[in-house]
Parts: sequence; C-alpha cells; structure tokens
Amino acid sequence: MQESGGRVPDVMQSSESLGLPPNSITDPETSIDAGCKHFKAVLASAKGDINLALQSYNFGGGFTLWVQDGRGGKYTLALAKEFSVYMAAKMGWKSYGDPEYVNHVRRYLGGGTNSFSGNLKIIMQEALKYQGNPYVWGGSTPSTGFDCSGLTQWTYKQANIMLPRTAEVQYHASKIITQSEAVAGDLVFFSGTYAGKTITHVGIYLGNGKMYNSNDSGVEYSTITSGYWKEHLYGFGRVLGG
Repeated sequence: MQESGGRVPDVMQSSESLGLPPNSITDPETSIDAGCKHFKAVLASAKGDINLALQSYNFGGGFTLWVQDGRGGKYTLALAKEFSVYMAAKMGWKSYGDPEYVNHVRRYLGGGTNSFSGNLKIIMQEALKYQGNPYVWGGSTPSTGFDCSGLTQWTYKQANIMLPRTAEVQYHASKIITQSEAVAGDLVFFSGTYAGKTITHVGIYLGNGKMYNSNDSGVEYSTITSGYWKEHLYGFGRVLGG
C-alpha cells in the first residue's frame, strides 16, 4: 500500500532491487517475489531491527551499513532524516527517499497515528517521536531518554493525564481490568523482567495483541501474545477513562 497503493503492476516497487528502471516489472507476483527477497536481505543485514529493515527497503541497503558504522546500529527517525539529507546532497538531488517511511508503513498495521483518536492520538503522536531511540534506565524526558514508565508518564502527560513515575505505582494508580476488557490506550503491565518489585515493566496497549514501549531493544512496538512478553504478562490498567 505504501509503495504503490496496489494500483500498478510493480506493487512493491521492487524493479530497482533487481537493477532495473522503476516500474519495469509488469507482473504483480514477480514484484511481490522480488520485493520479499529484497526485504529479507535488508532484514538480515539489519540483524532483526525491523524498523531499520523497513527504512532500508526504501533507502537501500546502504542505510543499514551507514547506521551500523559508528551510529549506534539501531534505527532512529533522526538518523533516517540525516541520511536522507546526506544522500540528497551527495547525489545532487532535491530529496532522497522517504525518511518517514517506517511510520508510513506501520500505519497500515495499526501502528501509525491515523488509526487513533482523542487522547490516544495525542499520546501516540508524542510517543512516535522517540521510536527507535535506545532504552535509558531512569530516563523520563526527551532530553534524558526513556525507560518504560518514563515513556508512559511523559506521553500521557501530553494528554493531561498525570501518571506516577514507576511501573509498579502506575499499576496501583490504574483501574485494574481484565485482558478481555483491554482496549487501545490502556496500560499493559509485566512482572519478572528483572529482579525487584512485582510490576517491572509497562507499555501502552494498542489492541490486537500489540503494545508500544521502551525496552532493552529501544522504543518500539512489541507483540504481547507470544514469546517473552506473553510469558511475563501480568495485567492491564485503565487511565484514559471508560
């Protein structure tokens, strides 16, 4: 959808990945095959960083190498914008690629702000500014970076919802609800992610088994219905009302 809206034969705009001029592919199945192979290659180079892989699908694999060359090795929106400016100047072009590509793609997965409304839209508009940034223990502002509860406290504050500082206290300050009652905008809590208090992690629940959170992999979307997060899931809390 982001590449072509499904309106041209080269639906994944993958002709260039084969060294061909744009829109040389005239069969959608060939386009999808080539596009998936290209995405597989950039995902492998990105070492599992899905946002880095997504942006590299748009910019080309050189973006991954550039990010991994002394720039932290992880996707951030700031690095995408910097690379776009750098490459435009290098190529003598007015612009280079789409530095907002990650969010533009994720909106079709329910991960962009277009799928939200009201207070949650305000919260996610702020939260997505920090997507890809590293996790910072004790961080609670944009200038310091964010840990899990620092991110929720800061972003909900933008909607005039004041949360306590830590995940444990945020849990006890919430209206406790069941998983079946949870909707986008509720908080989702986890236990046992490190030794200490009962509640050790918190994220913004987005529905459909997804959350947005700051964890050891950085500020990102995560799935809570399988793997690590499912194993440590503790409960849900409501602070937006309803």
